[in-house]
Amino acid sequence: MKRGRGKAAAITPADLRTMANAPRERQPQPTARRRVVYRVPELARLRDQALNSLKLAVAGRNEEMALLDDAHIQVVDEGLKVTVPSVKGRPPRTDPVTYGENRASCPVRCWLAWKEAKLAAGAAPDGSAFLPVDQWGRLGSARLSPDGVGRALARCAKYAGLTGRRITGHSRRGLVTTGIKKGKRIDKLRRQGGWSANSPVFWEYVDEGEMFEDAPTEGIGI
Repeated sequence: MKRGRGKAAAITPADLRTMANAPRERQPQPTARRRVVYRVPELARLRDQALNSLKLAVAGRNEEMALLDDAHIQVVDEGLKVTVPSVKGRPPRTDPVTYGENRASCPVRCWLAWKEAKLAAGAAPDGSAFLPVDQWGRLGSARLSPDGVGRALARCAKYAGLTGRRITGHSRRGLVTTGIKKGKRIDKLRRQGGWSANSPVFWEYVDEGEMFEDAPTEGIGI
């Protein structure tokens, strides 16, 4: 997916819940030739919830999410241990993912629901983590492509009404900006997303998350 102009916006847990709870009926676009209301298949809905929530939890790149296999996602008592594969020469990493506070944005429960559903639909055990689902709810056999990962997130945001920001498949900053606001350690956030120690992009995300911490205008009597 082409990034286009400007930076991709951050995805927050609240955005995930908005997308997960969006109506399943999608009205035709104004330029569409067929004026048919499309209903998102349950299998596609579960896939997108798992994909989008896990993408935020590991700050995953499109290529990383596309290469995930079931074997890379280990269920443990605390949640998940996700081994993110190497892409473009970056070293692989193993990220801890804990249970969330809300079912609609919890990457652990979303993953378990999707995995159960795709296996019931005939997916190969220990195969690709994320698979295509067509408009009739039929499960594909080839792994979802990096472009497909990006389109899934952008499409969910669009139909959930999150149109005021540039939400694309490159929206990785949400883990950092949200984590900083919640007091998470910077070094752990950096490792979770696989950023290098001197990554200017990562430190830009940190600055964004700290913007209102001890702001210059706070408590000065204005």
